[in-house]
Amino acid sequence: MIGNRWPVALALALSATTVPVFAGSASDLVARAGAPVAAQSHWGRIVTGRLANGVRFAILPRRNNEPGIGLLMRNEGGFIAERRPGERGLAHLIEHIFFVSPTTGAPDDGRHFIHIGLPLTFPAPSAGTTSWRETNYFVSTRTTRDEDLNTLLGLLREGTTDLTFRPDAVNEQRADVMREMAGRKAGNDIYARYIAAVAPGSPTDVIDAQNSDDVPTASSEVIRELYHRLYRPRNMMIVIVGNVDPARVEALVRRHFGRWKATSPAPAEEPVPTFQADHIAPVSYSGASDGRRVAMITNTSALLPPAATRRGQAQAALMEALAMKAINNRLTDTRPDAAPGTVGVYVENGEQGHRLIMLWDNFKSGGWRPAVVGLRRISCDVEIEGFSEREWSRARQEVIRDLEQRTAGMAAVTNVELAKDLSHALAAGRDLIPPDELLRLARELLPAISARAGAAWWGRQRHAGVEQVRVEAPELAQLTNAPEDIRNTADKAVSAQACELRKS
Repeated sequence: MIGNRWPVALALALSATTVPVFAGSASDLVARAGAPVAAQSHWGRIVTGRLANGVRFAILPRRNNEPGIGLLMRNEGGFIAERRPGERGLAHLIEHIFFVSPTTGAPDDGRHFIHIGLPLTFPAPSAGTTSWRETNYFVSTRTTRDEDLNTLLGLLREGTTDLTFRPDAVNEQRADVMREMAGRKAGNDIYARYIAAVAPGSPTDVIDAQNSDDVPTASSEVIRELYHRLYRPRNMMIVIVGNVDPARVEALVRRHFGRWKATSPAPAEEPVPTFQADHIAPVSYSGASDGRRVAMITNTSALLPPAATRRGQAQAALMEALAMKAINNRLTDTRPDAAPGTVGVYVENGEQGHRLIMLWDNFKSGGWRPAVVGLRRISCDVEIEGFSEREWSRARQEVIRDLEQRTAGMAAVTNVELAKDLSHALAAGRDLIPPDELLRLARELLPAISARAGAAWWGRQRHAGVEQVRVEAPELAQLTNAPEDIRNTADKAVSAQACELRKS
């Protein structure tokens, strides 16, 4: 995506990370399999495939200054797969145990993965993440030698079936997981309450925000049963990015993962829950004494499949970037004295299984009414009156400048960052276009995209979903009827009846 990231004051996601071992962080730059890319991006043609047993792989040859490669293994099935009694938090616990459990081939080595893998990789803040939908393991290697990659792929393959879950390793990680989740409690709870309001019934709503209640007491048998249910060939993806020969790397992937067979019948596929549009109230609030102060207008809609063509996806990304830039500029222009990040707009495509467009204002104590008025006016005025030519021209210029900066920084994006993004793109069945390619297309297309088209785009987004005004502030606890006060404030902010909030 192009545009603003989730604001710092609102960045509270239901996910977990492991103890420090190896790793890196994510970026936006990914291409889809087989797509042609310019030499400037230093990416070769991506090779993808699926082994006979269902394991997917993707290899992105890339020239940069790193001494090694980025290696990622993604396993589908995170918190949402913990469907049986006694399993809450165990996907995260397995992620922790993965690095410190003996294996059937090394039953006496409690740090088997680390003892063999650490000399071949660079230390980093974390080596894994677990979200509601998947667990990822990732490392950055010190070299591009086939023998080193062969060793690391062998370790990952061992981890998929051969962990012994020795009691001392399990008990050590129970304590680590509980400490980690305790530190995330406040943020996870705030975010879960927000999602419960704007996307009721979606995965992050139906999953307990802490999602770790069974970690202290689950038996090794229960943990092992979930492990074998989740870690199956069809749930696995291997992604490798760096200065490699795709044919040799593919041969290594096939050597280690090609003969893997599931040890039990596949469990029945259960549908992932989606948000219930008819359960979204037009207004919600939180008056928690230790909460934040923020007003938000969120539009929640179904996540549509990506455009069928690469160019179509790029065009959609550019239109979104233009409209979001223009709206963000109007928001910030209304608060010229506010600190950066105080107001803005954010688009989330599919992270929670749906699409969210959110305008926000982090107001100061007592300022919730002006914040709601400002957000409502902008949300409505863009649809009714559109963008001025000056606003739209400014947005064009800034999108081009952003893409120029991202293109200039492409070489600095690490291999493991690209591996993460490539895994997400492949899992979603979409292209995430490199900045240099987007820049070329932007220079071609943006002059022909009018301000009227931008306003029409915004109107389609609003009407495709359900809009809610949410206010969070401790002072709301003192109001006799906070929802009614918020609704009246929002509706009085606009003159067009079409923009009034729907009735509950």
